[in-house]
Amino acid sequence: MWEGSGFVQDDYRIGRSLTLNLGVRYERLGLFSDELGRNSSFDVNKANASPPPSGSLDGYIVASNFSAAVPPGVIRANNKFGNYGEGQNAIAPRIGFAWQILPTTSRLVLRGGYGMYYSRPTGQASTESVLAAPFSLTRISTGLANAAATFEAPFAQPFPTPESFPMFPAYSPATVSSISALAPNFRPAMVQQFSLDTEVEVHQGWLLEIGYVGARGTHLQRFRSLNQALDASPSHPINGVTSNTLANIGSRVPVPGIRADSLREIESEGSSWYNGLEISLAKRVSHGLQFLASYTLSKTLDTDGADINSTSAGNALTLGDQNSPSQRWGRASFDRTHRFVFSTTWTLPNPPRGVSQAVLGGWSLAAIATIQSGSALTIAATNSTNVFGISEDRAQLSGTCSKNQLVKSGEVESKLGGYFNASCFTSSPIIGADGIGTSFGNSGTGIVTGPGQANLDFALSKTMIVNWPIEKSSLQFRAEFYNTLNHPQFANPDSNFTSPTFGVISSTAVNARVGQLALKFEF
Repeated sequence: MWEGSGFVQDDYRIGRSLTLNLGVRYERLGLFSDELGRNSSFDVNKANASPPPSGSLDGYIVASNFSAAVPPGVIRANNKFGNYGEGQNAIAPRIGFAWQILPTTSRLVLRGGYGMYYSRPTGQASTESVLAAPFSLTRISTGLANAAATFEAPFAQPFPTPESFPMFPAYSPATVSSISALAPNFRPAMVQQFSLDTEVEVHQGWLLEIGYVGARGTHLQRFRSLNQALDASPSHPINGVTSNTLANIGSRVPVPGIRADSLREIESEGSSWYNGLEISLAKRVSHGLQFLASYTLSKTLDTDGADINSTSAGNALTLGDQNSPSQRWGRASFDRTHRFVFSTTWTLPNPPRGVSQAVLGGWSLAAIATIQSGSALTIAATNSTNVFGISEDRAQLSGTCSKNQLVKSGEVESKLGGYFNASCFTSSPIIGADGIGTSFGNSGTGIVTGPGQANLDFALSKTMIVNWPIEKSSLQFRAEFYNTLNHPQFANPDSNFTSPTFGVISSTAVNARVGQLALKFEF
């Protein structure tokens, strides 16, 4: 890949009290290419919705340097990326200001700014081509489908050889194929950041800052199946089907011949919002003491909030209805409503000269205290009878609990074996005409909060001047303790309703107390 960037900026002084910062940045974020022409993708919008019995290859896309002949239906891209090459040219404007509100003093300042920022996709997303046609064939046979397997002949035949590639698996009404690909319109993510804050020197050496920080993310990476079965009815038949059953899922998918949960693409269609109130109080060093106290009240929302970790790794579908971003919109899994951090260093005053100075002098303390609320949790559920063919789902609410009853009351230690009220959740309702097929779960994304944390790290050090081998040489002893109070801070519980360990907390988020000693000689 090739990339480059250029920018121009300037600062304008408007009078004595107002400064304006303007800038714009251009970035060329070239996508990843392959010199041997092995990049590929699949465009579901160009797939054949009525493939013939002989099969179709419509929708497959190969790179411009694909070395073999291109079969009918396969698209040859005009680049080595194997996709449409979108989003490579990025324009990012920036604007900011600083205003000294009181004309005669700089003790009260208002600052603000807005900027657009682009994030280069990592190679992780492009490696989806490793599993994709035409240079790879992923075939998984389990259960009855693998009943004929033996140790002598473990694989279904015909087994492909290197000479079999490049290979494009055709899909038809008689197949149950799977396709994994990078979306053809995949592009770099973009974040808009904006802030407004005021700084006040409340006392000499004491600085108070209060501000708002926001961010809007678009084109975020996620993993989604694009072939979810559609909802059929007499007034809205799908391929001639007028009802929803488990047996006719394959007849209701947009692309027949591909399983409902198996047209999986890494795409850049996610979005997010962040809003935060930030307050900090800082004391500059005086009399050997300084500290910084910071508090954040924030909320992060995301179109795929339940799966932000797994989708970034590209190994799990976003939960629930694949075609309804509004149903998946909610608190991101890393959202923490409250976070307070206090850090300080204190150099103790030295006593007068003599033995007392040698013993009591040169000591300093440092500490970091963190108190934060738990992260957002989504109650997942494996829905194997989902009538739309998507088994990775959210749980169904029983309707007997209010939101504040979803988690049991009491200290975390009292609910290690069951963090949630299991009675608040149930199986998804049956909506299929066969009396078996179920709907998607109706619980929201990020509807509960995991265990909070309170942690203290502490350090104690003593410095002794030895003046050897040169003047001002010193010997420093330092002792550091992480989780100083040895306070148990628990990890999130199992949040899958269909798991036998649902609600169980089986680990801690922070290690037990760890102490370390150090001796340092400076010269």
